[in-house]
Amino acid sequence: MSETIVALATPAGDSALATIRISGALSECLAKDALSLPSPTPRHSYLGNYKSNDAEIIDQVIFCFYQQNKSFTGEKMLEISCHGNPIIVQKILSDLVCRGARLAEPGEFTKRAYLNEKVDLVQAEAIAEMISAKSLYAIKLARKNLDGNLSLIISKVQTGILEVRAKLEAFVDFPEDDLGMEDHSKIISLIADIQDLTEYLVDSSVRRSIFDKYSKVVLVGSPNAGKSTLFNCLLGFDRSIVSDIPGTTRDYVSKSLILDDICIELIDTAGLRETTDQIESVGVVNTVELIEHADMVIAVVDSSLPYPCEVTELIDHNVTPENFIIVENKSDLEKNINIEKYPKNAGVVSASAKNKVGIADLVEKIKEVIGLGKENSELEFSVNLRHQQCLKEVNTHLLNAISLLKDSQDALIILSELKQASDSIGNIVKPTDNEEMLDHLFKNFCIGK
Repeated sequence: MSETIVALATPAGDSALATIRISGALSECLAKDALSLPSPTPRHSYLGNYKSNDAEIIDQVIFCFYQQNKSFTGEKMLEISCHGNPIIVQKILSDLVCRGARLAEPGEFTKRAYLNEKVDLVQAEAIAEMISAKSLYAIKLARKNLDGNLSLIISKVQTGILEVRAKLEAFVDFPEDDLGMEDHSKIISLIADIQDLTEYLVDSSVRRSIFDKYSKVVLVGSPNAGKSTLFNCLLGFDRSIVSDIPGTTRDYVSKSLILDDICIELIDTAGLRETTDQIESVGVVNTVELIEHADMVIAVVDSSLPYPCEVTELIDHNVTPENFIIVENKSDLEKNINIEKYPKNAGVVSASAKNKVGIADLVEKIKEVIGLGKENSELEFSVNLRHQQCLKEVNTHLLNAISLLKDSQDALIILSELKQASDSIGNIVKPTDNEEMLDHLFKNFCIGK
């Protein structure tokens, strides 16, 4: 890590401002040579001219110097805010490279922070997760990981395993002290408690996975039930064509949007009905395929008309009560729908998309159905796929150790299982001996982060 690295930390393209980050030993020299400030006060913002190697003023900038061990990376750092014209940015970057810095690899700043023990690996991953989060809930969970919530629990698991290993090592080193029934049962109980905690962490990773994607919410129903009006109402603008003519929507229309704290992909589909129109028939087939892969299906019905049984016939095999609700649209009209025809245990929301009535209730129902209920919103940490794989390994080794203890197997064999459990849990926060894994992980980060 002797090289000084540089990168644009803000998105490329025209903008009001752009931030360039520099980390490494040359940072202080660059403040002197390029910005004419030989001894910058750490963490103090300065206004100055950036001068190229040949003394040309490239731009007037704001810059801030960070001393070693007091910066994000743990190294000397310099951050420069210039005007966001890509020509200016490129000219400054090129000049910094000419002065001895090199362009940073993706995630290299965060990798240096990790290697200099400014953050552990869970916290480093939380930075990337905050940037790529698909919902406010996901951002909150990443923030909790960055604060060390998950690291604290992982530390408890590590400490618990080490304590059990120490107890067993004592019996190996001093065989005259027999491992009696009381100690035997106590060790099994200790391992079981640790194993319960790892299972809880694995389970939370399943619940957390809903935050990592745009959940597909599909609107289905008969022609003229008001699907497109409801679609536009949820979006807040007209994206789908609304017409009194049946069969207007021939293909599906989708749009990503934020509903309160969550992100979904909302899909408006062709009206479900038997038709001889070849193009409309293709639209109906597409709708059925979308239902098969949907996280949630909303059947929009005209509450002033009898329930369209053909809707149930077309979707019946692809929905469950957990991912399906009925919106009784056109609640401003006299209600004539026969609710006894509804699919069994279907959730129901009354609404008028035209008058924007009942939309808040529908949003709450969407959040509930796709899994953002109280149980998930109160998660205190975020367990990602990499953590999950390591925890499953830990769980397997702990279960093996319990089984071996119950069978009164040799303590050395049990210690081997516990050692492997320690190695697996260590891979979550500090796998310093796995350089290839670290390189792969940090390459998934943004350049400049």
